[in-house]
Amino acid sequence: MILRFYSYILLIMIFLSGCTDKEGATYVEGLLYEDGEPVRIEIVDGIITQIEKFRSSADKPEVYLAPGLIDIQVNGYMGVDFSDQELTREQMLEATRALWKEGVTSYYPTVITRDQERLEKSFSLLAETLNDELMGMSIPGFHLEGPYLSPVQGYRGAHPEEHIRLPDWEEFTALQEAAKGGIRLITVAPEMEGAIPFIEKCRDSGVVVSLGHHNGTADIIDQAVKAGASL
Repeated sequence: MILRFYSYILLIMIFLSGCTDKEGATYVEGLLYEDGEPVRIEIVDGIITQIEKFRSSADKPEVYLAPGLIDIQVNGYMGVDFSDQELTREQMLEATRALWKEGVTSYYPTVITRDQERLEKSFSLLAETLNDELMGMSIPGFHLEGPYLSPVQGYRGAHPEEHIRLPDWEEFTALQEAAKGGIRLITVAPEMEGAIPFIEKCRDSGVVVSLGHHNGTADIIDQAVKAGASL
């Protein structure tokens, strides 16, 4: 699932060479994604300060400029598995740079259902990436997909049944501690016993709750939404 990031960036910036005019400013030109009209973007200290249209000419730029993309569920990329117990900073940076080339400027590394020990290890490794200047700018948080999902075949998808379990706030708190508070999104099955009060606690702690891999009725979904589920 991809959302637009509300700051203009270049989808294919790798092919552009910005020019510098006034002191401290960099300019890039291209076609605005909305209407195909030429625009000139001014960037100062890494921040877009101005976007202006200019008159078309024979050398009209052929590169489109568009908002960056935010992907809220990336389980891995380019052969890098974010649930890998041996995940390294170098692998994370490799995946992050590869996502940049596709226009994804921010993303949520996603960890799927595992036993508690492995989940804590995964989030501990991921938390280390937030100390990296480059990756820290691209990773606003982590996504925990499970383990509080439906155990029913078909609904649980690829999540291992033996590790699916009921929502447990103390268990989740331990994961959040391992992640250094970095878990910002969690996917939960609302029909699981204890899911509704769990969703309320997530909401109160600032964690966004997504309903997924579930078999909840319309009434249960309504209860979950009222409790704070928003995706």
